[in-house]
Amino acid sequence: MGRWWLALAASLPLLADARYELAYDAKTNPLLGLVASLAGLSKLASPGEAVLLKGNRVMVKGQKQTIVVNYGTGRMLLIDHTDRTWEDLPIEEMRQRVAADIPEVLQRGLRRLFPEGNGGTATTAIVERSSDPEARPSLERFRQRHGLGYLFPGMESIISLTPAVASEIAKLRQAGVLVEAIRILVGENGKLVNAFVEIRNYRESPVEEEEMRPPANYAQIK
Repeated sequence: MGRWWLALAASLPLLADARYELAYDAKTNPLLGLVASLAGLSKLASPGEAVLLKGNRVMVKGQKQTIVVNYGTGRMLLIDHTDRTWEDLPIEEMRQRVAADIPEVLQRGLRRLFPEGNGGTATTAIVERSSDPEARPSLERFRQRHGLGYLFPGMESIISLTPAVASEIAKLRQAGVLVEAIRILVGENGKLVNAFVEIRNYRESPVEEEEMRPPANYAQIK
């Protein structure tokens, strides 16, 4: 099988859904750790959070909060398991909320560290492991449509504030590699940020529509 197989798979209306675990470990300096906490990240490391992939949507199940990002519509669900509530909002609104929560002095610091274009702090994204597209057809189809959204679901709110990181991610998207593990280094030898993200225990497995919805007994915030 070769490229013709991938083209055929991408053209099919239905493919098996997928399930996997998203593991990550981000070591940062205090400033960036504070920004991450203000952006809503309760932790910077996890041995593996359950992920469901269905069509244009990706769900990441957390202990306190679950997110469902729909890259087809540009919207996302925020499901709060503490308050038993959920919201349906545009991804862009989430970016705006994050920006509003981060003091201007910290935003100016981020812009100096991660400026538009060239210059600023050295930033590198390294693919540490890639996958065989034929072994992960659902993941490959998602990558073709939405880039690395399967590795960074819901992270647009932070990546949008760091243009240099966003630029590195864009390069990987253009390269067309099915990334399974990635390391992002900011600063010399990752002095400012050393973040590792990887997919574990991947399997093609049907995902029911009901699994992608908030629990029936949760109240919607409007």
